[in-house]
This record gives sequence, structure tokens and C-alpha cells, in this order.
Amino acid sequence: MIVRFFAEDFPRLFARDLDVTLHHLHADGEWGVAEATVAATLANGNHYVNDFCFVFELHDGLIHRVREYTDTARGHRMVFGEVPQR
Repeated sequence: MIVRFFAEDFPRLFARDLDVTLHHLHADGEWGVAEATVAATLANGNHYVNDFCFVFELHDGLIHRVREYTDTARGHRMVFGEVPQR
């Protein structure tokens, strides 16, 4: 699923000007944390900018698991516009 997203969906969503700015990086044994801001021009012409936090779990020096934290509501608004309130 994640491979398909990065290989097929990601390039269709983030059309150009993709920029990832790494703010902080911390590693301690089998764990790592990275804070970053992702900015890009979307396929629909809208500008996208959102902050992310990635938590990496390492086993034998290789990435075993990644957790991604971001403001999904903000990302949704930038991609699809405002969500109607109920």
C-alpha cells in the first residue's frame, strides 16, 4: 500500500516544486524522530504546506516501522477545500 502511494499517488498529488525542510532530527539506539515541513504545488494548482513528525523504529540498523504525524484536517483543506460543517 505505501509503495503504491509513493510510486503512483504521490507524484499525481504533488505535481511540482516539492520541498522538504528538515527542522530537527534525533536518534537514540533503536529509535529516531524527524520534524519536517513539506511544501509543494498540488496537481490542482493549490499550494500545499504542512508540518510532519516521523518516528522511526529501527531493527539491526534498518528501518522497521515508520509512524507519521501531521495535521490531516489542514492537509485535507489544502487538497480538497473546506469541509462543510454538520
